Amino acid sequence: MPSAQKHALVVGASGLLGTHLVDHLQRDGGWSITTLSRGARGQAGDHVALDLEDRDACMAAAPAFKDITHVFYGSRAVRPGYRIDLDANQAMLANLCDAMVTRNNNPVHVQLVHGLKWYGFNLGPAPTPAREDTPAHPDASFYLRQRDYISNFAADASWTWSTVRPHLICAVARNSPSNIVSVIGTLAAVLREQGEPLWFPGPEAAFDAHITVSDIALLCRQMSWIAAMPECCGEDFNTVNGDVMSWRDLWPEIAAGFGMEAGGVRPTCLVDYMRDKDALWADMVVRYGLENDGFASMCDWSFADASLGLGWDQKASSEKLRKHGFKETVDTRRMFLDYLEEYRQRKLLPRGKEVTS
Repeated sequence: MPSAQKHALVVGASGLLGTHLVDHLQRDGGWSITTLSRGARGQAGDHVALDLEDRDACMAAAPAFKDITHVFYGSRAVRPGYRIDLDANQAMLANLCDAMVTRNNNPVHVQLVHGLKWYGFNLGPAPTPAREDTPAHPDASFYLRQRDYISNFAADASWTWSTVRPHLICAVARNSPSNIVSVIGTLAAVLREQGEPLWFPGPEAAFDAHITVSDIALLCRQMSWIAAMPECCGEDFNTVNGDVMSWRDLWPEIAAGFGMEAGGVRPTCLVDYMRDKDALWADMVVRYGLENDGFASMCDWSFADASLGLGWDQKASSEKLRKHGFKETVDTRRMFLDYLEEYRQRKLLPRGKEVTS
């Protein structure tokens, strides 16, 4: 498809991935872009404010989708306590597709953003490195439902589809509570303020587990490349950095960046531990001149407990993506250190050795 004909619909455009993907597509060129999220979007461009759980509203919004050629679907229904609603997530995708097919005569490629829950890594140990042809875990979140739905719908509508499976998406962003970089940085800042070393809040096995993660800039390049390649249609891809890390290996360098000593393992429920830290954080914002939208905007501590509490390897192979022609990788160690430094430079987190008056 000639690049001038590419019109992307970025679903979940106000989220961490959505905002970065829109920026990437704008820089990449050759894309016209429509964004979709529940609320208004600040940046210029066509935007659809829509709650995908509201079927009637989706059908009423159908005219906005008439020229779309590529859907990047990164929206999800998450309830309090980081609980995933399976039925709502399937219904949201169905509502959008039904609305689009009523007013869109273009061939459409729909790309679903899933993750390593496909393999059950959120529930217990699984064979590693995980490969895309591994059958879905029986409790693979909403991923299997959505994948079955879109493969059947696309066949009937003469559309194409793909899925991407990142893990622990890493980025620099303000008001990004489900971002492991913000989690680690905020934990470090709070502990340093209290004169403590940087201890690890999960179990010993989680400290030592080998994991793969996804740099957001690399992920955006992977997503747009996959969506534009006919050879990738009807395929699933692990979209990770291409190397392996452990928290134990990174911990001393992360601590050093904040001017701290690295502590050991101290299993702690962060939801409970951080419950009374709002006043401490508010004081830090004033004293260090931080750019901030409140303590809750920094971290979802339920997400933190879930992400840092997994005492088994979470490794995914990226060989399939390389065989299809995408060769880029990212050094995860360097990525974490650079991103945490950028957080400090942007005054989203305090520097390691602040001088206060």
